[in-house]
Amino acid sequence: MAGTASKIVIDKPRALNAQFIDNIPVGIYRSTLEGKIVFCNKAMARLFGFDSVSDLIDYRIIDLYLYKKDRGNFVSLVIEGGLVEDLPLQFVKRDKTPIWCAVTARAVLDDDGIVIYFDGIMREIKVDFGENVTTADLHDIADKIVFHIDLKGNILDINQAGAKSFGFHRNELIGKPLDEYIVPRYRNQFRLFVSGILDSENDNGILTIMDKSRKIHYLEFQSSLVKKTEKAHYLETVAWDVTKKLRHQKELAREKFQGVLEMAGGVAHNLNQPLMIINNLLDELLTVLKPDDPNYNIIERINGQTEKLNQIAKKIGGIKKYRAMEYVGGERIVDIDKTS
Repeated sequence: MAGTASKIVIDKPRALNAQFIDNIPVGIYRSTLEGKIVFCNKAMARLFGFDSVSDLIDYRIIDLYLYKKDRGNFVSLVIEGGLVEDLPLQFVKRDKTPIWCAVTARAVLDDDGIVIYFDGIMREIKVDFGENVTTADLHDIADKIVFHIDLKGNILDINQAGAKSFGFHRNELIGKPLDEYIVPRYRNQFRLFVSGILDSENDNGILTIMDKSRKIHYLEFQSSLVKKTEKAHYLETVAWDVTKKLRHQKELAREKFQGVLEMAGGVAHNLNQPLMIINNLLDELLTVLKPDDPNYNIIERINGQTEKLNQIAKKIGGIKKYRAMEYVGGERIVDIDKTS
């Protein structure tokens, strides 16, 4: 009887946990890096039109993607950042019906730091692409760049100021994926930009784009989600070209850092002269004093500390880049060991 009672105490919470997970109205799953689903709840199975959890577990996760390349992009984003939140992706149900889902997922690592699983949550997004947006809807203000993109990232429309910033005519841009004009190393972050707006319904930041002549522009933007009948319809973005401003700030920072380097070189030079004299005097004392003299150990300790000062002066004189470290009271100071 004691053994039976113990079994009931252990199994009941597990059953309740399984029931709780199955009753959550979003899909929950765990998949391997290779794309095998090793766990999912009933909501996940229902989301993709499967009769049972076991049917979905036997299914290849890549076959749920409408575009197979999205699986590779998703894996790269999760591995790179460790976590993605509300990433909008297109999937297909078992009967091949398209479906949009916002995916939140994190990487699960083994003891060696190697990714072995992705734990994720999926929820369906109701999307309406049925109606295009016209330039009449865009506030064509000369100093503002205004463009609309759909949730696939395609440009629906753009005003003249925006087209000029990209270096194209409006008609050349409409229908094109926006990420074609984003600097390659930032393209993986573009989906996160879209998902951030889906999650919070607005976002702001910097887009780094290349114009027709391959020149880089920095666009400070504010984006908001436009809905139609309570469904996500498109993203409206208002932006300002801040390229000159950021380059000016970068130039000022470079000049400031150059001043710091010159000052560091001067400090190191001025430290070296008195330290050299102190080192010589200490060496003379150590040659005169006998090891059993009570002052010998004191002078030897002072000599050791001046050697440390010599090393610090050398590092200050060799500073080539700026690295900071946390200090007392939340202040940040130069990390000499990492900057030289």
